[in-house]
Amino acid sequence: MAKNERGAGRKPALSAEDVKIIRERHETGATVTALAKEYGISRQVLSGYLNQNNEREKENYNTEKSWERLNKAFVGIDAAEYPMRMEFMCGEDCCSVMLVNREEKKIEVLNETDDLLHRAFGIKAAPDWEDFEAFLESRCFPRTREDLDLILEDLELSDYDPFAIVEKTGGRMAEDIQWIKIRYYKA
Repeated sequence: MAKNERGAGRKPALSAEDVKIIRERHETGATVTALAKEYGISRQVLSGYLNQNNEREKENYNTEKSWERLNKAFVGIDAAEYPMRMEFMCGEDCCSVMLVNREEKKIEVLNETDDLLHRAFGIKAAPDWEDFEAFLESRCFPRTREDLDLILEDLELSDYDPFAIVEKTGGRMAEDIQWIKIRYYKA
C-alpha cells in the first residue's frame, strides 16, 4: 500500500530521476547551494531529497555473530551491549567509528584516520556522552534557525532532537562531504 494513496499533501518538487542525478552530482563534488539554485529550490528542500532515502545507509543486523564480526576491531568490548554503530564518513572514507548505547549513555570510538580534522572528536580519543551529544548537534542545523519549525516539519519531527535529526539527515550539512552512516543491532 502506497504511503499517500489519495495524493494528499505537498507535491514533490523533484522527480525521482532528478533526485538520482542530483545525488550523483553531489557525491562527485557539486555543492548543495549550486544544485539548489540550478533546480530552483531551497538548500533545505534539496538536502531533504538527498537525505530522504537514508535507508540505504542504515543497515540492521539481527544476529549477535554478524554484529560481533562487524565490530571486531573494538577489542575487549562486548559489541552486543551497543545496539548502534555510527560511522563518520568523509565522502566514501570512514574516519571514525562509534558504538553507541543510548539507554546507558555509553560510547566507544575508534578512529580510522590520522587526519584530526576528519575525526568525529578531533584529538579527543576517549569522548564521553556529553562530547557525543555535542558532536551530534554539530551535525545539525542551528537551534536558533529562523525557519526551524518548517525544517522540523519537513523532517517530520516535533522537537529539535539532534539524534533524531542525524537519523533523518545522515548528519549531512550544506557545503560539506562528511556524513554519518548508521547501523543497528536488533536481536
